Order: sequence, then C-alpha cells, then structure tokens
Amino acid sequence: MKRVINTLGLVRLRNELHVQFHETVISLIIALGAINFPFEALFALYKLAFDHESEALLIISKSEKTAEIVEQDRVRDNIFRGLSDTVKGHINHFETDMRVAANRLWNGIFTHFGNVASKSYDAETAAIKDLLRELKRPEMVTAINKLNLQLWVNKLEQENNKFHALMMERYCEATDKTTFRMKTTRVETDRYYRAIVATVENEVLLGNVPDTMKHFITELNAIVHRYKSQLTAHQHNSKKTEDNG
Repeated sequence: MKRVINTLGLVRLRNELHVQFHETVISLIIALGAINFPFEALFALYKLAFDHESEALLIISKSEKTAEIVEQDRVRDNIFRGLSDTVKGHINHFETDMRVAANRLWNGIFTHFGNVASKSYDAETAAIKDLLRELKRPEMVTAINKLNLQLWVNKLEQENNKFHALMMERYCEATDKTTFRMKTTRVETDRYYRAIVATVENEVLLGNVPDTMKHFITELNAIVHRYKSQLTAHQHNSKKTEDNG
C-alpha cells in the first residue's frame, strides 16, 4: 500500500534539525487543533517527549565543552586528512617499494573507511579507532614504516583519544544537570511521531478523511519535503552531526 504521509530519515537529522522538524509538526497540530484528530491522546505524549528532547539539546548547546569539542574535532580531522593525503600522494612515487607500500595502505585501509571526517562525532571516533586497529596489522605496520608515517598514526590516535575524553567530560557534565539524554529522548519523540503517522494512515485506510485531516496530510507532507531537502543539502555541504548524547 502506498503511504499517505511521506517518510523522512529522522535518525539522520542532526540534533538541531531534529528538534526543528518536530517543533514544526507540533505547531501544525496545535494550529489545526489536536482535539480534531484521532491521535489527541498520542499528541500529549508526543509533546511531552519533545519537551524533554528540547531540554536535552539546550544542555548540550550550553555546555562549556562544546566549543572545545568542535575545535578538537577540527584538529583530528586535519590529522586524518593529512595522513590520508600523504598515503595517496605516495601511490605514484618514483620508487617501486614506496608505491607498493602506499597502495597496500590506500587500497587495503583508506578506501574502505572513506572520508571518516564527514561522519558524526561518535561515528568518526569509532571509525578512527577501527582504522587504527587495522593499521596495527603486521603488513600495514611494515608499509607505515616504509613511508615513515608512524608519527602521523600516533598523532591521530592521540587527538582521537583527546576528542573522546572531551565528549565523556561533557556527558558527565550534562548528567549532573538533567535526567533527559538526547539519545533516548530523540527515540521517544520519534516513536510518538510515528504512532501519530500510523494513526493517520489507518484512518485513511478506513476512509475516515475529513477536510481537516486532508489539510493536515498536505501540510505534513510539505514539511517532510522541506526537511528532506535540508537533509540532502546538509549531506552535500556540511560534515557534522552533533552527538546524540
């Protein structure tokens, strides 16, 4: 059955955009009157979950660690790109053994991991840890030593660990200030939103589609389309998703 309400990859929205999307949907429902819809009871739970998520985002944005985290992320990104570019630059080295070493690293490791600097904070931390683990394989260590890249590898590990430590410090800081975590509150908000969407889909299936419901579906699809466009633009022009708590 074709869906009445278009889908949106909610988990792919960065925190700020995630909050904005749900705030827009909630504003629409309030404007049309929740009492006019069969999901009135669900809406109360949806609004409560959204309030918790908004509080968690506020704690994150006000954290003194946030600016440090942004800067440290920039530092580790530069180290990763420097290491990656150095390996790639040796692929056409005039010495055969240098080319062999570079190709082993590039084709065996770096092409697999891709541009880890474009990942979300936590995903990048995990990817770099995995990459460093792969680089410790004997054949890769030999290639690294041949290209004299051990200092680069050590520096990447150092800066990635520093970034992870800052994230943990901010997490502990936030834990002392609120009981609501961004990761869990996002899941709750999405859960009630999807329940509302499912209710609408079922009503349409049953043929219960008054004018107010038709208007809601039209407006919600317009909102989804707008945020899909923003998500696509963000993926092309930006690199970071804030951590999920």
